[in-house]
Amino acid sequence: MKEKSKDKDKLSAQAAEDAAAEESVTAEESAAEQAQSGDDVLDREALGDEKYIEALEERVGKCVAETMSAKNIAMRLQADFDNYRKRNASLAEEMKALGKSMVIEKMLTVLDNCDLARKYISDESALTGFNMMERQILDALESFGLKEIDAADKDFDAAYMSAVEREKAEGKEGKVVEVLAKGYTLNGKVLRPASVKVGC
Repeated sequence: MKEKSKDKDKLSAQAAEDAAAEESVTAEESAAEQAQSGDDVLDREALGDEKYIEALEERVGKCVAETMSAKNIAMRLQADFDNYRKRNASLAEEMKALGKSMVIEKMLTVLDNCDLARKYISDESALTGFNMMERQILDALESFGLKEIDAADKDFDAAYMSAVEREKAEGKEGKVVEVLAKGYTLNGKVLRPASVKVGC
């Protein structure tokens, strides 16, 4: 009878130990899962010092990796935005220059007609007023970077001039004999070459 009672006590003690061991393992697993999942709380007592330190090191490593990744993304986005801003600024400048050159090019016809009209004005006071008006137009266009190409009596330069005719002229071979239509540059670039008669 006593032996049976002792066996029962042994079984009960064994069952209690197994239950305690199982609880300990479950607590450790739970703490390890918490550490891996990134929850704020780590149970140091359940994990033990060594595993607790490992869990902390792992968490720190993940945080460092995430921080580096976020930093790299931020740097890439910043670089992309800077490039986008530069492209837009450059495009805006190009569009502005194009619009300006188109308007000025149309105004060159007005200047050409001014040169033609001057020949038919005989009244001195009218001519003075006409010249003043033409000068005002030229000043306005020059403020945008327009400049007349100086071609008269110069050596022919294909970069700035267009030879329309050739004329026999002793001592003026290869030089501009007459300017038929004025040429202009806009901010250093040829907007319209001068149409000239070249001596040969």
